[in-house]
Parts: sequence; C-alpha cells; structure tokens
Amino acid sequence: MKEFMKKSMAAKKRIMAFVLCALMAVSIFTAAVEDNSVIISVNYDGVEYSYFTFAETVGEFLEIEGIQVKANDYMSHAKTALIEDGMTIVVNVAKYVTVHDDLETYGAITYETTVEGVLSEFGAPLEGRDSSFPEKDERIYDGIKITVSRAKLITFTRDGEELQYYTYNNTVGEFLDEMGVVCEDDEKVVPGVEELLTDGMTVAVKPKVEAMSAMDFGLDLSQAKRVITCEATAYTSAADECGKSDGITASGMMFEVGVVAVDRRQIPLGTKLYIESLDGKYVYGYCIAADTGGAIKGNKVDLAMNTKSECFQFGRRNVRVYIF
Repeated sequence: MKEFMKKSMAAKKRIMAFVLCALMAVSIFTAAVEDNSVIISVNYDGVEYSYFTFAETVGEFLEIEGIQVKANDYMSHAKTALIEDGMTIVVNVAKYVTVHDDLETYGAITYETTVEGVLSEFGAPLEGRDSSFPEKDERIYDGIKITVSRAKLITFTRDGEELQYYTYNNTVGEFLDEMGVVCEDDEKVVPGVEELLTDGMTVAVKPKVEAMSAMDFGLDLSQAKRVITCEATAYTSAADECGKSDGITASGMMFEVGVVAVDRRQIPLGTKLYIESLDGKYVYGYCIAADTGGAIKGNKVDLAMNTKSECFQFGRRNVRVYIF
C-alpha cells in the first residue's frame, strides 16, 4: 500500500511538471507573438480604423482583414511594402459620379467622399442659396447622380412696380409660371419666354410696341433723303444676342421693336428709317437707328424683335432702307 502511494505521488508530480512546462511554453509563444505584432491605422475613404496585426506586408494585411482595393482605387502604399508599427495606410475608393448642374450634365471618376467635395473638385461649388440633391454633406457612392439647382436673383417689373425674387427655374417662361404671371394680349415679355435666366437678370412685362408708324414720324416715303439696300438680320434683348441684359441700347434708348442696330459710319444713331424687303412682302416699317453691333458693318442692319422664334423666322434677307 505504501509502495502504491509513493508511485501515485510520483505520477502527480510528473503531471504537475508537464502542466507547468506547457504554461511556460504558451507564455513564451505569446511573448514572441506580441514582440512581432504592431498597431497600424487604415484611412478607408475618409474613415479611420485601427488594427493589431502581425502581417509582414501591406498585401498580406489586406488579405487577412478582408479589405478590398480595386484597380482604380488609390492606395498610399504598395502591396509589397513592409508593415511598420504606427503606419497609416490610406485607401481612396474610385467612384463614378454624374452631376446635373442646371442645364449642364457631366460625369467623371472622383476620390472625393462628399457631395460638397465633388462639386468643389469639378469647379462648381455651391454658392449663396444654391442647393443640391443629395445635400452637400451626404457621402457619395459609385454611380451616384447629383442634381444642382442654382439660385438666381431676378428683378421683375410691371406697371412701374419692381420686385426681386430668387428662383431655381431655367427659363423666363418657367419663372413667370412659378410667379403666376399671365400676360394680356396687349403685353409682351422682355426678354422672351424662351430665354435662359441668368443671375441678376431683369424680366419685364410691358405694353407691346410695334414698329413705329408713319404718324410717329409725321413723314412719308417720298421725304426720304436716300434709299439703300442692306442685308438684314434680327435680334432680341437677350444677353447672348446683345451682350447685356439691361435692355439699354447704344443710343441710351430702351430696347423695343422699332429699334435698329446699324453701322454708325453708314447711318448715324438717331436717324429715322423705313425698312421693307426688296420684294415688298415683308414690312418692318418706320423705325430708328438706335443701336450698334460688332457684326453690323457696312450695309448691314439688325432689327429688334420680341422673341427668338420671330428672329429665326425672319432669318437673313435683303431689305430696302429709306433714310430720313
């Protein structure tokens, strides 16, 4: 019995010694792992994360952590780069975005992370009362479509009253519809309803003015000092046609039907005219030389009209100009 007890105690001592050796081995292994491990940061598309890793290279680290970096994405380190304690790996995800900016649409690849960042990168930041959908602080994703609405300050005049409004509409007609403005038969809109709105533009509803009648002059054709043949075109008061949108002509007169742009070397400003087509089928009537234009040289005249559609219909034709 005593012999058995001695053997049992010896066995227990051997087991205890084995357990202690195992614990020491685990401790040594853990210390070794801890000695080879590092802490690094990953800035992934603007969001920073921290990682504890024993990977040797950036590529190995990405594979272990399941971080995907596609072909067009930007990464600050090559996959073969060695991992260093405290390093920061930057990954910017490539995203294709489409921007609808008023009447302009464009698309491009970007590494930006917010709507505001994309618009700034494209040179079209939001200003003043401009708005966007999604809103400027929203994060973007691949394939996102951003719609930008540009605020335009418009001065509206009618019957001597002047008011200012902000609008996101693109044309004069859309603005008038938004305002609930209805024109009477004897009124016209300047510039025309098809014209594009620009910030600071003045939109006016005023009485229609037709080409000046003979009674406006108190003259008849027999009193003309001379008659010349000119090439005639037509234009409106829109900024893209007359270079400005305030409606004031080179002579200081307000733009209206009956105003004619001339080469002042051929016809002095203020000269009274009567214009009709050579075949007599089109009569512009009595009018006044009150404006100029860069393309109006020599025997050329440009006739003021209310709308672009009227201008397109008139086109370019030869006319007889009676000069008084």
